[in-house]
Amino acid sequence: MSEGKMISDRDMAAIVQEAVNRLPGGFIVYDPDRKILLTNAQNEIDFAATNAALREGCSYLEATRRGVEALLPHLSREETQEIAERIAATLESGEPIEVMTPRGAILQITETKLSFGGYVAVGADVTGIHERERELRKARKEAEAANEAKSAFLANISHEIRTPLNGILGMAQLMASTELTPEQRDQLDTILDSGKTLMAILNDVLDLSKIEAGKFDISPIDNDLGHLLRRLEKLWAPRAIEKGLNLKLEIDPEAQTFLRFDPVRVRQCVSNLVSNAIKFTDKGGVSISATSVPLREDALEVRIRVADTGPGMNATTLGKLFTPFTQADASTSRRFGGTGLGLSISSKLAELMDGGISVESEEGKGSVFTLAFRATLGRRVGEAPAHADVDKTGGVRWAKGLTMLLVDDHALNRKVARLFLEPLGIAIVEAENGEEAIRCLQTQPFDLVLLDMHMPVMDGPETL
Repeated sequence: MSEGKMISDRDMAAIVQEAVNRLPGGFIVYDPDRKILLTNAQNEIDFAATNAALREGCSYLEATRRGVEALLPHLSREETQEIAERIAATLESGEPIEVMTPRGAILQITETKLSFGGYVAVGADVTGIHERERELRKARKEAEAANEAKSAFLANISHEIRTPLNGILGMAQLMASTELTPEQRDQLDTILDSGKTLMAILNDVLDLSKIEAGKFDISPIDNDLGHLLRRLEKLWAPRAIEKGLNLKLEIDPEAQTFLRFDPVRVRQCVSNLVSNAIKFTDKGGVSISATSVPLREDALEVRIRVADTGPGMNATTLGKLFTPFTQADASTSRRFGGTGLGLSISSKLAELMDGGISVESEEGKGSVFTLAFRATLGRRVGEAPAHADVDKTGGVRWAKGLTMLLVDDHALNRKVARLFLEPLGIAIVEAENGEEAIRCLQTQPFDLVLLDMHMPVMDGPETL
């Protein structure tokens, strides 16, 4: 470089100073004694009190204390000193810290030791990051609130629809026991089938809303898993035979079957898997198999496998299989109906039972769904008798002469219940809410109380 183009030390210092002044964040270099060698304009703005103290010859800790004092003047001297000591110790360890400047910005400061023994501290403005995080937290809370509101609405509307639907189904079932012409019976069967389909959809929506709201409880009891699966096989056998399919059940002889688990939810999950397998399989068959894997002395994982010889699925279909309200494609919904909730609910139920549902499938080669859930060893429970103690008039002997308090705010529900229960020989007294029920209980004893959960004035849980 020619002499005319040589940059003097003074010019170089000016260039370096201009460069660091253009940095968006604070920048400062100390010597080994913590004296300022180089700083920039932004650092002078953000930490004026600290820099002034250092130039006066104060110790690094004292300078830090003055900086804290300037930022937080309401603190006591002891509190200020404690914060300053923490900041100094953290910076010297190389860990970043975050501080708020007088202008309200949040800076993340990182200090690094240099080879000559001095230090360089760099401040990065992270105010925008914190604002975005705050916005995300706000958006998450709003989304959670909206989801809770949606779940509450679905639960309420499902209950409000199910109440009159129960009345329709109840009256239809009572009509089925009367003398009807073949045409009337066919029409009544249509009413019952349609009502049961609608009830199943409502139950799915209600289950999903409870799960999403975190209000769905698993209730494990001692039960015989083998007996449960054999009953499910009998339940679905007619549907399989109707389609010309083979349905078989195989329970591993080594598997533990007397377990403590939630039989209602396991039955719901397995029924959904078997129902889908039969629905989508046109030839061949469906197999159900059960095994158990020990986890520890009293716990195990149960695996129930449902395999079919149906059309199978491609990767795209598998990717959305457990999404609520989603089916394989539009033709699936048109051909088979349904809401697309069954697998989603079953998967969430399996997760609540510390398990899950996995699937293996290939187009043209069928599908295999595996329900896994955790259970503990249970005591052997006796099976229910094949038939109840029924007298010649159709009443149940143990029920004859009993008194029941029937509590429900819907008159139709009380009417249907009365029509079912009175032929058993049960004397019924009605109440519309919990307060009326308590007054009735104060005036006479009852053998049984049938109590609705959701009622105005005083609901079921409050009454109990």
